[in-house]
Amino acid sequence: MVHRLSKGFTLIELLVVIAIIAILAAILFPVFAQAREKARGISCLSNMKQIGTALYMYTQDYDELYPRQDYCGDTAPSPLNPSAPPGCNGPFGQRINHYKWPAWVLPCIKSVPIFFCPSRQKSEADWNANGEIYNGYALNLSVTGSLNTLGNPNRNGAFRNSFLGGGLAGVNAPAETFLVMEHWFPGVWSYVTPSATQQTAYPLATREVWERALTPGGSIDKRAVPHTGGFNLAYCDGHAKFTSVAGFLGQCPRQDEYVVSNVPNPFPGGMTWTISGPPVWTKPWPLWGLQ
Repeated sequence: MVHRLSKGFTLIELLVVIAIIAILAAILFPVFAQAREKARGISCLSNMKQIGTALYMYTQDYDELYPRQDYCGDTAPSPLNPSAPPGCNGPFGQRINHYKWPAWVLPCIKSVPIFFCPSRQKSEADWNANGEIYNGYALNLSVTGSLNTLGNPNRNGAFRNSFLGGGLAGVNAPAETFLVMEHWFPGVWSYVTPSATQQTAYPLATREVWERALTPGGSIDKRAVPHTGGFNLAYCDGHAKFTSVAGFLGQCPRQDEYVVSNVPNPFPGGMTWTISGPPVWTKPWPLWGLQ
């Protein structure tokens, strides 16, 4: 009777197989991560397209005027998150209905989750306490204008009017001027002048400011740039598209091309920076509505 010996793997052969698997995993896992992020970016672009379309629909119902950025005279529960406690008693800027533009276009969208970028982590504190969406999308205040807490006696019913007039008629290149961008703040930063109850909002378009915000220290800030090397923008004509960081910065004027009385360095945060007079520019920057 012949006995056959079963031959197993040697230790070296097992180590070789494990090493090959480890190499393949190191190669494939980043690819899978990039594929997942690409899918999230596409989902985000779809959100932006629906938001852009909804904003355009809004203008058709309101004499071609855009919804204003904020309003804090409303003490009713947040229409975005009704479970948040009602009232205007929180810190300035972080209170129920302060950043209300998503609520005003909600009837055109009928879906609150569309206002959340799938690549960003929602601020639970702002959502649960105030019904506000942070780490989502930001309305371009310099295009739309703002009520700036109308009805709040401590703010004297201030208005921030868009330098373009706050409507479609003032936008010369609607297919090139952005209306909404991905941002951790609900509103795109702006310069305002003068420091009074009746202000005018101008684009905070200065490239040096955005370089510090998007690429601090020369590296991309993932909080500001959630997708692979860029983010999505929705434009005044309703369409949306992806832009790289370099592409965005290339459409922002430098300080000597967009002269502002006192450019912040660094930008102090918040939504606006008060300047002593209107900015001056010598050539068009259509991304910002500067013609």
